[in-house]
Amino acid sequence: MKIKLFLSLILAITLIIGCSQTGSKSKTYTPPFIIDSHMHYEATDAWEKSFLEIYSAHNAMACLLMEMNDLDRGIAFAKAHPERVIPYAAIDIDSPTVVEDIQKVFAMGFKGLGELFAQGRWDYNDFKYDTIWALAEQLGLAVAPHTGNLATGVMAHLRPSFLADIAATHPKLFMHAAHFGNPWYEEAAEATRRNKNLYFDLSGSSLIKKENDPGFWAQWLWWTDAIGKAHMPKDAVPAWEKILFATDEGPDALDENIRRFNKVLDACGVDEATREKCYGLTIAKMHGIKVPDAK
Repeated sequence: MKIKLFLSLILAITLIIGCSQTGSKSKTYTPPFIIDSHMHYEATDAWEKSFLEIYSAHNAMACLLMEMNDLDRGIAFAKAHPERVIPYAAIDIDSPTVVEDIQKVFAMGFKGLGELFAQGRWDYNDFKYDTIWALAEQLGLAVAPHTGNLATGVMAHLRPSFLADIAATHPKLFMHAAHFGNPWYEEAAEATRRNKNLYFDLSGSSLIKKENDPGFWAQWLWWTDAIGKAHMPKDAVPAWEKILFATDEGPDALDENIRRFNKVLDACGVDEATREKCYGLTIAKMHGIKVPDAK
């Protein structure tokens, strides 16, 4: 009996050490290549310097979301640093000149539209907005809409289910939406499961909210093992491949966001090949970006 107790104790200690080492690795692991799919550009010398230093050190790029009054400086910054910047224009989808705005930013060299907000009286899938999605699809511009709650408390028009309608109607439109529908996670998951061209990032408060429950996300991203079975799309994409890394914070928060994201991927058993897609390969493929070698 004493020998069995001793062996059980040794096994328990071994498991604890193993878990500790895994957790430690998760906190320090840096992917070989990163595209931050959601980062807001600030048109200052200090911000640009910080971004270039930190993202270069991590072999990282970012989809930089640029406000309309910063378009000229922003696109100049993007063209000066194509190895780091994927420029997105934060157009106002309720602007009376929205069509002209989209054509303008496309001509300037922007690769996407975002972050987009339905803050008025209309849902994203309202017919009012269909011209926007059709034009973006025609021009090959990615779109990055916000989903879930806003700092202002507005939520009603920002549900992920509205994006499912758009993705189904415009199958060649690449959509990577923000915040996984927070708090409508199940809705976001089912929307992306059914629509091959719709992806979500996990930036914002969600990973902070579930810091102590990182396995929470597996219940929504459930269908990888069900691909090929009844009630599954014939072209279904494995569940975790539909999630993208993003920070939605300043450059100095990159390491902390990597730590949070790795904690979730570890807890949910996401394999290395899928992690690389989450961290950047999916966005790179969409934009035709050749993945740079780590330096």
